[in-house]
Amino acid sequence: MCNLQSILMKGSDSGVDWTLVVGVGSLTVAVAALLFTLGSFWWLYARRGSLIVGRPGTYAYAARTLRLRLPLAFYNSGAQALIVSDLRATVVNDPPRSPLRWIANVSQLQPTGRNERDYSTPFAVTGRDTREFVAEFGGSWCPLLGTRHRLRIQAKIHPKDEWHDLMEFDWWAPQQGSSMNQYLTYRNASLEELPPEEIPHE
Repeated sequence: MCNLQSILMKGSDSGVDWTLVVGVGSLTVAVAALLFTLGSFWWLYARRGSLIVGRPGTYAYAARTLRLRLPLAFYNSGAQALIVSDLRATVVNDPPRSPLRWIANVSQLQPTGRNERDYSTPFAVTGRDTREFVAEFGGSWCPLLGTRHRLRIQAKIHPKDEWHDLMEFDWWAPQQGSSMNQYLTYRNASLEELPPEEIPHE
């Protein structure tokens, strides 16, 4: 205490108002601490993030009445929950065509009689959390067997009514020799990447 008083007295002798300097320094520290607290609160509880979607490694497909099932995993990078009101899949590298509509959620990827099926309904992804389900899309598209296409997954995120791009990935149509009259599961890979036991034989 004596040292501080002596410093202040010397400062007053030299023309420097150390009391003002100390006051300004204390105020700066207090303001910085307040800003840090507010920023931390916003980051932890109020920041709006974006949805990150993983690339599907498998899918189910039927050609007669086009049905495409994709196992999708959504991650919300922010603190606020995000509500997805609609989904669709669009073909990027083909001539313009109607998007594949989201028509249902199913309990599993493999089409069987034991599948639980529900209409496509809005869903929420809480902050910094994930949501996984199998989405079924439908439309009018008949890709050639064994061809590669670029698919884009888009979503409408409440409260906006516009489509947001979530993810793009290469989608491989079933290889030559696959049965197009059945609703079957496939690995999303080129012929060269398929294990021998999964290569269809004509």
